[in-house]
Amino acid sequence: MDTSIYDLVAATLAELGIPAPSAIIQTMLMHDGYFVGHKFRYDGGHAVWRAGGDTLELYDQRGNLLKTIALGAGKGAAA
Repeated sequence: MDTSIYDLVAATLAELGIPAPSAIIQTMLMHDGYFVGHKFRYDGGHAVWRAGGDTLELYDQRGNLLKTIALGAGKGAAA
């Protein structure tokens, strides 16, 4: 079974020594009426998965990039 984006975010934060978020809230990113990706907000930061992209970028609350994760084919069927 593929790992969900939520599980991937939580596991990556744990690897970075950041406590697991109590919740991860998913929103769609839109620009000029077009879908451009997903944003996953969590305690202390957010992650961005751009449409058509194969990477997930994790940021801290100040917008500093913490880590970029390469997503394999079939990844990202966010639950």
